[in-house]
Amino acid sequence: MIMKRPDLRPVVSKAITPIYPSSPSLINRRTFLKAAAAAGALMPLLPHLPGTAEGLSLAAEPDNDFTRDSGIGIKVEADEGHELILQALALNGVDCLFFCGGTDNFVFMEGVKKFEKLGRPHPKLIQCLHESVALSAAHGHFMVSGKPQAVVVHVDLGTQNVGGAIHNAWVGNAGIIFMAGRTPYTTMGELRGGRNNAIHFIQETYDQAEIVRQYTKWDYELKTTKNIGLVMQRAFRIAASEPWGPVYLTMPREILMEGIDGGIVHSPEDFAAAISPQGDAKALQEAAELLVKAERPLVLVKRMGRHPEAVLALKGLAELLSLPVLSDNVYLNFPVSHHLSVNPNDSKDYIENADVILMIDNDVPYTPAFYSPPEDCKIISMDIDPVRLAQPLWGFPVHIPITCDSSKTIPVLTELAKGRLRESEKQAIKNRNYKMMVQDNASVAAMAARVDEASKQTPISYEWLGHCVNKVVDENTIVIAGLARGITPAASAQPGSYFGIPGSSLGWAVPAGLGAKLAAPHKTIITACGDGDFVFADPTACLWQARRYDTPILTIIINNKEYKAVGDQVRYYYPEGYVVSSNDFNGSSLEPAPEYAMLARACGAYGETVSNPALLPHALERALNAVHSGQAAVLDVHVG
Repeated sequence: MIMKRPDLRPVVSKAITPIYPSSPSLINRRTFLKAAAAAGALMPLLPHLPGTAEGLSLAAEPDNDFTRDSGIGIKVEADEGHELILQALALNGVDCLFFCGGTDNFVFMEGVKKFEKLGRPHPKLIQCLHESVALSAAHGHFMVSGKPQAVVVHVDLGTQNVGGAIHNAWVGNAGIIFMAGRTPYTTMGELRGGRNNAIHFIQETYDQAEIVRQYTKWDYELKTTKNIGLVMQRAFRIAASEPWGPVYLTMPREILMEGIDGGIVHSPEDFAAAISPQGDAKALQEAAELLVKAERPLVLVKRMGRHPEAVLALKGLAELLSLPVLSDNVYLNFPVSHHLSVNPNDSKDYIENADVILMIDNDVPYTPAFYSPPEDCKIISMDIDPVRLAQPLWGFPVHIPITCDSSKTIPVLTELAKGRLRESEKQAIKNRNYKMMVQDNASVAAMAARVDEASKQTPISYEWLGHCVNKVVDENTIVIAGLARGITPAASAQPGSYFGIPGSSLGWAVPAGLGAKLAAPHKTIITACGDGDFVFADPTACLWQARRYDTPILTIIINNKEYKAVGDQVRYYYPEGYVVSSNDFNGSSLEPAPEYAMLARACGAYGETVSNPALLPHALERALNAVHSGQAAVLDVHVG
């Protein structure tokens, strides 16, 4: 099943507008919710609201009143400033508020519980024991659901503690409303919420947002309760406009706790995200002509799969012109089992021999230090940012950089190519297609032989591990792979069922899997990461959260007892150096290896260690049985 494209645009439909009268008279909230739900406006919210298993119990609703303001805005009941934030989050379809408590933001605990008791729409508060877990979980939820999520952390310290998670969210275009309290700015009891603790005097910075400014699209500090709704809608609009990305908001405690008599929030419909471009017509015509005439074309795709509907569109374009597709699987961008899918091991040959390359949403199409396209190769880039402004030094040649939303542009490019096909080109395309089919058949046979050989290797090989994992993946499974060798999409994988780490910071996969489980509670979530990656994930915090919120996932640790990327650099540059010759990798070695399975069991999860390749399939089965029974599982797989 093709998942609907992630969409951060308005959750509330146009049906809401006529619900509110132009006069300031009040309208019963039950009437508002019933009318909005009938129009489909609140459907993304209802399953996650308190009440019955199906959603909010409207029959039990108290008569909380909403009205349309005389200008743009919706009058709502609120007693303190932070309640307007909660209502804005709910109005924008936020399911979860990933929360790390502090002396600045505890008001959200009270607000969520209050809204729960009063039957008001609100996100579920998900307590997180570490800020990097909170942000990565929000990231995972967003990838699967396509709906923005919110994170609240503790002043400057919590902001710093998100660490590499904000890098992954920034590089991965994650639509996240990232909020942090700010040290109170009054000191003598002048305002409710002012400083009443010694730590408030040492937590203030000159510019708190500067900590993460390079990794966010926008930042702002709340200054008054009068425009909280407007500020929140500004945050959502920016996060939702391509390229998607996190935004950062700081919140002084005096503003959060200020007593108010109601307030104004805004409909997302009135602050719609910018419409992404389809691409310049003339440039697309030129691109179509080049691809039709190409003798050795190649598609290099990386992040396009964040728009799941684009996968089928690319398949159609590739089949029309017999285009080999080389996918860097941050997302599932192209069917793995398709005969036009290029094995990554063959990337050098394809890139060095291409005469036309189409790059789609690809920030690092190849590594120039090792190989590059020929000098006469024509390169087309289709990307929301084809010159990669977010990367200070980006040295890849592009002859036709097309600013576009690839999901909109690929179908147009396909139609333009159809209109340019001539008989001579059709025959060349047919010949290329036959050649790719022959190569694919040979590749499948070779892979079967390698897997058979790998099944006997001790310690467990990456290839055998990847094969065994893909054997247990079905249409109800989502795989989230961190920096984990051997884990690639299964042949049967569908768009939206596989996500690889978008950035380079360790510790992402496990909490991202927890967020994915919250977004898709009926799916089986399998996360895979290296042993160093697992340590960075703060596994105690992750396993506690899985147990607390009934979000069991299977985590596979690919344990090679090393930060392998670090060790490999030493081996590459100093093959006969002191480290290699003495076999002392102090600095990258993770030996003696902890008993990760024991750690899992201490946190209430199922834990097992496996080093025998013959026992791996059964170990996977036991771990998945635990997950399906409601218990998180950790499988520590020793590889070599």
